[in-house]
Amino acid sequence: MSVPKVAALMTTYNSGQYVRETIDSVLHQTFDNFEFIVVDDGSTDSTVELIKSYHDSRINLFCRKENKGVGYSLQQALGFVTAPFIIKVDSDDISHPTRFEKMVSFLLDNPEISLVKSYFEYFSDSIEIVSSERYVARKRDATLINSINTEALIAEHLPRWLCVEHTTYCARTEAVRSAGYPNQRLCEDYALFYKMHEQGRRMACLPEVLVQMRLSNNSVTAALDAEKLRLWFGYLIELKKTKLEVLSGASRQLAIYGSGGLARLMFQLLTETGFNVSNFIEQQERSAVEISDKMVAVKSLSDCLQQKIVIAAQPVRLQMVQQLTELGLLEWRDFMVIA
Repeated sequence: MSVPKVAALMTTYNSGQYVRETIDSVLHQTFDNFEFIVVDDGSTDSTVELIKSYHDSRINLFCRKENKGVGYSLQQALGFVTAPFIIKVDSDDISHPTRFEKMVSFLLDNPEISLVKSYFEYFSDSIEIVSSERYVARKRDATLINSINTEALIAEHLPRWLCVEHTTYCARTEAVRSAGYPNQRLCEDYALFYKMHEQGRRMACLPEVLVQMRLSNNSVTAALDAEKLRLWFGYLIELKKTKLEVLSGASRQLAIYGSGGLARLMFQLLTETGFNVSNFIEQQERSAVEISDKMVAVKSLSDCLQQKIVIAAQPVRLQMVQQLTELGLLEWRDFMVIA
């Protein structure tokens, strides 16, 4: 058998409910020269038994008894890859039958591109989820992420926010290994893409839906409690710390645009990291908010244009970039998006 051209990379943890559909979508690809590397992160359900029930030589299953998180597992999986290209597969999502063929062809035809993403769409087999506000919000997120669909747009937006959906990428193995996955349970996807961008890797998009992402109550983002959010955004601050230090200068003084839950969490995390957060910013002045027994002012934007601003208001992040730019501020010098 020839050396496989593609490594389909998947980690699993208690994925028994949906993993069979995912595996079938991989094994029925029109492009069949691949190795399917699966690292199980200490599942306690039927996941491992289901995977072992397949008798396909392309499947290479590696099991660990201890659960160490997806970032650790993916970095371990990279050590097993022998193919020049990697395609990421999430254990509850569905790949279109022509996904591998189209994405590999794109990278072969465009040797200057290190990574290509595709469009994706959400689906759920739960009526309760389909009718939920969370589902509507996720579909809106998918539309926005899919709209970042050129090399120039990806290069512009990736330093700000996660505009590449993890489960949709195909990349050159050497580029993924060079950046690597962090030992993180959350934010491992953005860390990979952010570091690739910092290394000057070029990324593109195939403007076609090649992945269907399942939304269920078992999804990682469905169970983001306060502690997980703290870990997620704490790592984001660490990832962007250099840019925050350049922005704030010797004073390390910042102001946060937004005053909601994310902005308040960022206030705490930035303060703990050694930055001096003087106030929140909204379009109009509001009542001060209390954080850890401290009253923090909420000032109007017009009064804060001389401050160094961190945008921590996800629904309006791009509108704020546009507004601040139109007001004469320069991104990365005067303001930046944190998430």
